[in-house]
Amino acid sequence: MDIHTGGLILSIIRFGPAGYPDEAKGNLKRVFSIFKEVGINAFEYAAVYGLRISEEKSELLKKLAAENDILLSMHAAYYISLMSRDVEIRERSKGRLLKAIQFAPKMGVKRIVFHAGGYSGLSSEKAYELVKAALVDVWDAVDFDTRDVVLAPEIAGKLGAFGSIDELINLCSGLDRVIPTIDWAHLYAREGGNGDDRESYLKVLNRFEDSLGKEFTDNMHFHASGIEYTNKGEKNHRPLGMEWGPNLHPLMEIISEMGYNPTFISESPNPLEGALFMKYLYEEIEKARA
Repeated sequence: MDIHTGGLILSIIRFGPAGYPDEAKGNLKRVFSIFKEVGINAFEYAAVYGLRISEEKSELLKKLAAENDILLSMHAAYYISLMSRDVEIRERSKGRLLKAIQFAPKMGVKRIVFHAGGYSGLSSEKAYELVKAALVDVWDAVDFDTRDVVLAPEIAGKLGAFGSIDELINLCSGLDRVIPTIDWAHLYAREGGNGDDRESYLKVLNRFEDSLGKEFTDNMHFHASGIEYTNKGEKNHRPLGMEWGPNLHPLMEIISEMGYNPTFISESPNPLEGALFMKYLYEEIEKARA
C-alpha cells in the first residue's frame, strides 16, 4: 500500500488550529474567512466528543478548504478505548474509527488522528496486540472508497495510555495506512519536562525517520501546545510561548535547516493564537537564516 497516493505528501510547511475559532461561532464561511485573513493553511476538525456533522456540512467544509488551500485533518473521539476489558467498548471504539474513515472523504480529510486509550492494566506488549488487531479489523470493515485516508495514532500525554514512541513506531511499521502523529507537548509531559532541547528533538525525529523512512518525513503531522504535567504525565494544555514548556524554538530551527514540511496543529487553549505563534516563530527563524 502506498500512503502517498492521492496527494498526502506535504510540499509546504503548514500551521493551523484544532477546532473552530471561537469568534466564528461555528459558521463555516466565517471560519475560513478568518483563516484567510491571518494566513492559516491547515485545520484539524475536532470530533473529540463524537463525529456530529451532516453530509451537507461535510461537503461545504471540503469545498471551502479546497478553495482556500487549507489542509484538513480530523481528531477522532477522545473516548476511543481499543484495549478496554469490556469487549463492547472495544467494538464501539472501532465503530467510531470506522465512522471517521467513512466521513473523511466527504469532508476532504486525509488524516484521522486518534488516541488508542488506556492500558486497562495490560502490559505494553498485550496492549499492542489488541490495538494492532483492532486497526486491522477497522480497515477490513471498510467497503467504500478511502484510498487517500490514513489513521494517525498520537503520542499519548499520560503514562497510563498507549502511545509511547516505541509503541507508535512498532504500530506504524506493522500496518499499512497507519502513520504517526507526534504531540510534542505530550512527549514533554511523558519525559517529566525534558526533551525540548536540540539534541532531544533530533533524537526523536531520527528514530521515526530511521524506522519509517519517507512515509514519516513526507507526511509529518505534529501537535503542540504548552502543557502542565505530573508524575503521571499530562495534566492541562496551556498557551504557547509563555512559561510552560516545551520550548519549540530548537525544533523549528531543525525543521528549517532540514527542509522538512510538517503540518503543525495547535492544541493550546486558544488554538488559532497558538498556530499563529508557531507560524511567526518559524518565519522569524527563516528570516534569520536568509
